[in-house]
Amino acid sequence: MLDTDIYPKIDLNKYQKEAHLKDGTKIFIRPMVFEDQEALYEFFKAVPEEEARYLRDDVKSRLLVEAWAKNLDYSNTLPILALKDDIIVADATINRRRSGWKWHLGTVRVFVHNDYRNVGLGRLMIDEVARIAYKLGIEKLIVEIPDTRTATINTFSKAGFHRAALIPNMVKDRQNMPVDVAVMMRDIKPAQDDSYDYAF
Repeated sequence: MLDTDIYPKIDLNKYQKEAHLKDGTKIFIRPMVFEDQEALYEFFKAVPEEEARYLRDDVKSRLLVEAWAKNLDYSNTLPILALKDDIIVADATINRRRSGWKWHLGTVRVFVHNDYRNVGLGRLMIDEVARIAYKLGIEKLIVEIPDTRTATINTFSKAGFHRAALIPNMVKDRQNMPVDVAVMMRDIKPAQDDSYDYAF
C-alpha cells in the first residue's frame, strides 16, 4: 500500500469551489451535507422515468435520500454537489473501500440535471472528481454505464476514461430487463511514483 503522506492534502469539510459553465453560468461545488437532503430529493425527483430505470438505486425514494443524508461518511462515500443559486444541478459520488485489495479504487457516479446538459457540467464534475480522488490517494477510478447511454460514455471517454470491458446482461433495470454495462476506467497518477507514467 502506498504511503498516503505523498499526496496533496484535502480537507473535505472545508472544500468548496466556484466554476463557470460554457454558457457563463456560475456554479458552486462542494460536498453534500445533512441539510441538503430536501434539495437532493427535489433534484432526483426531476429525473425522467426513462433514465431512472437505469440508475442503481431508487433515487426517487425520499426515505433513501434521507438515509444518505443521515449516514454521511466521506471516507466511504463522498457525494459532491454542483449548485446554482442553492439549487442542486449535478451530483457526483466517489465510493471506496478503506482496506482489502480494492483500497486503491474509487467507483464513480455522475448525474446532471436535464436542464444543465450540453454546457460542460458533466465533464466539469468528472474532472473535479478526478482531482479530488488524486488528493485522496485513489489510484484508479471506475464507472459502470449502461451501454445504451452513448452520450454519457462519450463524456467519460473525453475525460480520460477508457472502456475496460463490456459485460452482457450485467444488471436489470427497473422493468426487470437485462442491461449490458460498459466498465470504464481512468488511471490517477500517484505523486512521486515513477512506476505510473499516465498523464493526469
